[in-house]
Amino acid sequence: MGQGMTKSGEQGFTIVELMVTVAIMAIIAGIAAPSLANLIRSNRVTSAGNELVALMQVARAGAITNRTTTTVCPSTDGANCAAAAGNRWIAYYTKNGSNVYLRDSTLSSGVTVITSANLSGASNKLTFAPNGFSAAGANTSGTVGVCVGALSGQNDIDVSASVGRISTARRAATSGCSAPGDN
Repeated sequence: MGQGMTKSGEQGFTIVELMVTVAIMAIIAGIAAPSLANLIRSNRVTSAGNELVALMQVARAGAITNRTTTTVCPSTDGANCAAAAGNRWIAYYTKNGSNVYLRDSTLSSGVTVITSANLSGASNKLTFAPNGFSAAGANTSGTVGVCVGALSGQNDIDVSASVGRISTARRAATSGCSAPGDN
């Protein structure tokens, strides 16, 4: 051996140490994965609820600002109201025979959207009058529920417009995402 070179012990990990480390990491990942999936589902519901609140607030503000009636409804193409509640909603008003679109919102595909009896009875159209008051057909209130059936506990957010006041409420819906009630 040359000068300054001494033989020392080999350094590194044994295969047993590596296998124990990998096993511990797998156990921790197995515990964390369901919690992460529920966090993602919960965030989808919250995000969809917030988007519907913003849509209704824009529609109400548009009605007051433009002194006209605005409409919030589900849409499949972003231009026309659809009869069935879906994950895409629009807010618009009509001026000089043409629709002026205030907002086009697409909710996460992971959420289920269900409307209340008042809103479904009004072809899922919620309107805001120039004074800011809301109507769902002949009724003064309507509610849109967003739900994730695979989420346990408080798996639904109901967004309501009642006499112009927009509010939200969390509730435990069934795994089939039960319809919300009217205010």
